[in-house]
Amino acid sequence: MKSITTNEMKVFPTNSDDIVTKDNWFTSKKNLRGYCQSGELSPSRIIWRGNHRPTPLSYAKDSLDLAKINVTNAESVLAYLERTNTDAFLVMHNGKVLYENYFYGYKSYLPHALNSVTKSFVGLIVSLLANEGLLDLNKKASFFIPELEGTGLGEGTVQQLLDMQVPVKYMEVDTPMGIGRGTPIFIASGSIPKPDNYNGPENLYEFMISSKKDKLPGTVFKYENGQSETLGWIVKRLTGKNLAELIQEFIWSKLGVEENALMHLDKIGTDIASGGMRATLRDLARFGEMMRNNGYYNGQQIIPEHLIRGIQKGGNQKYFAESTHHYLTGFSYHNKWWVSHDPYGGYSARGKFDQRIHIAPKADTVIVKLSSYHSPDSEGIDAFQAIIEYLIKQ
Repeated sequence: MKSITTNEMKVFPTNSDDIVTKDNWFTSKKNLRGYCQSGELSPSRIIWRGNHRPTPLSYAKDSLDLAKINVTNAESVLAYLERTNTDAFLVMHNGKVLYENYFYGYKSYLPHALNSVTKSFVGLIVSLLANEGLLDLNKKASFFIPELEGTGLGEGTVQQLLDMQVPVKYMEVDTPMGIGRGTPIFIASGSIPKPDNYNGPENLYEFMISSKKDKLPGTVFKYENGQSETLGWIVKRLTGKNLAELIQEFIWSKLGVEENALMHLDKIGTDIASGGMRATLRDLARFGEMMRNNGYYNGQQIIPEHLIRGIQKGGNQKYFAESTHHYLTGFSYHNKWWVSHDPYGGYSARGKFDQRIHIAPKADTVIVKLSSYHSPDSEGIDAFQAIIEYLIKQ
């Protein structure tokens, strides 16, 4: 090993301006990237990969040249990836990896923040428990969690929670860059510090109990985090297991993944169901392939096919079009998945800062994007469609 001279040594300890903390992780591109690429700011629970060998990924002989595929505005897909602070990107077609790349120092073996992609895993767990007869989707949340009796979240049925049709209100909190959409969720989850003179919920259970009734459940689409946290509480109450354990048991340990995934916890050790999961690019590709193949992967039916078909049908497009997400033209939301109703049967798991697992079953395509981008939610749709249309023509 070559010795290091004094002039070559980096400053240690790190300069205070370069340290990513809960106070500043969302304030710059560099700090956001540090948060997304590293899980060191919060306690976490392991989602074990199991003791099986990883399922091999098959790679195509010729790699996809994303510089030659243009988005509708004439920007290439590769330029789009660079502009949107992509950390990792992978395209699979007909079961083979056509493109896999890592940016900004991100490593293939590091679990990346998935944020609200977590919700789609929660939707699968709830559906699996209902399929086994352990959960009635038409019962109100307060039936399973009496502590929610009289609250806004307690009024919705499990199915309405799955479809984001339980509109509620919380105390308003001024959070940086709209983190948590002005609610106390990021404070309750321990993701950002308490503001001065804060007098609100300090863990996820207190956050859910603080919810107030708004409009009648089942009459609107209103995307927010408390509905997913409520489902996390319900499945834990029913099974006696943490959400991380359930994802491990029902999904992760069956995929033949390479790495453990992680689940971030709030300050009292509760799994953050609305956005706490972390996983690697290749393992998310395996998960996407399982979804593309109607729940079958690694030699077994991991998710019953009819549950996948149910997701693909989508939800109420009218409610969606009337919501604040109306810019996603033609979309709906069902069982914690975003359904595009496009010619390729597309549906996605989506997370803040531009995390996405997109499945296009009629085009035999899976695309995974992990990013550190303060993005408008509509970005990326055209780029993904450009890739799919290019592959269809080949």
